[in-house]
Amino acid sequence: MNQEASEARTLSPGQRMRRAPGTSGGRTGSQREQAADAASSASLAPSGAAPAPTPSIEAPQTPSGVLPAANPGWLTNLWQRIQSALVLIPIVVALVFCGGWYAFAGALVALLLDTFELRSMFVTHKGWRPHITLSVALGLDFLVAAMFPAQREILIFFGVGAVIIVSFVLFLRSHATFEDMLRDWALTLAIPFYLGWPLGLFLLLRGYDFGFGSRGFWWTLATFGMVWANDAAAYAVGHYLGKRKLAPYISPAKTWEGFFGGAVFAIIASFVLTLPLHIPWYIALALGILVAIAATVGDLAESLIKRGTGVKDSGTIIPGHGGLLDRMDSLLFAVIIVASFATIIDKLL
Repeated sequence: MNQEASEARTLSPGQRMRRAPGTSGGRTGSQREQAADAASSASLAPSGAAPAPTPSIEAPQTPSGVLPAANPGWLTNLWQRIQSALVLIPIVVALVFCGGWYAFAGALVALLLDTFELRSMFVTHKGWRPHITLSVALGLDFLVAAMFPAQREILIFFGVGAVIIVSFVLFLRSHATFEDMLRDWALTLAIPFYLGWPLGLFLLLRGYDFGFGSRGFWWTLATFGMVWANDAAAYAVGHYLGKRKLAPYISPAKTWEGFFGGAVFAIIASFVLTLPLHIPWYIALALGILVAIAATVGDLAESLIKRGTGVKDSGTIIPGHGGLLDRMDSLLFAVIIVASFATIIDKLL
């Protein structure tokens, strides 16, 4: 207290008025020592000399060309993805190898789990209420139609028509507002086309033949291989080299560098996995490019759904990825491209 009173007496009245409240009474011992050292240095400096510059602390610079170190969270997520892949890839390859009704069972499980995840996003997080039972029924109709070529047209025509009419009648009786009724009716019809239609194309592409001796096996395996190669490369290249945002409003983490890195590996996978199909190199090149584009669009489509419903992941069933839909989003769009190629090329060759 005596030292603070002495400091106050040495200050002029104007200095005492300009001093901020609490700066004297709240000054710690180390602050008083720093102030005394500064005053001592100022008294020893020659008159008129410029004050010594205050040393600044700068962040260490990363040498040019050196990749940023991966943060522990990213490495943990990467390890979880690898573990999930070691479990899921053998299951998928086994279903593709068996084909037929084994593949149908796998597609049905995927349809039910994906629909449940969409329902959770729509109903739990947003209060939207599509008629999930009708959505599953139409999605199942697409899967069954893929397994029965002779009845395919009648199954699709009857199924789509019935769900359109029945769902509309049910929503008319729901006493909801016009906006809610229109939205939920649209979602009821969109879900089976988003999930069931591509899964039906997988079954149509694979066919009934058991083993790897059929063209359907290699077309289906190529679809999975190209998408997996694209996703893995885009994930790694985007993390280490990504700078320019691809779609910042929908998916801020995706970059153009990641897209092109994924496309390169999708093309390589296309060349390798279509060798047993004996297709021309330029068709394999075009297939790899279009699959990379379709896979990216499919990923962004699901990102749009998640952003619109305010969720980070569609579920928690797959460590490192989130939900099953988070793992299948790219495949749902890529299979449309491959099925179109296979239908045209197998008729021409």
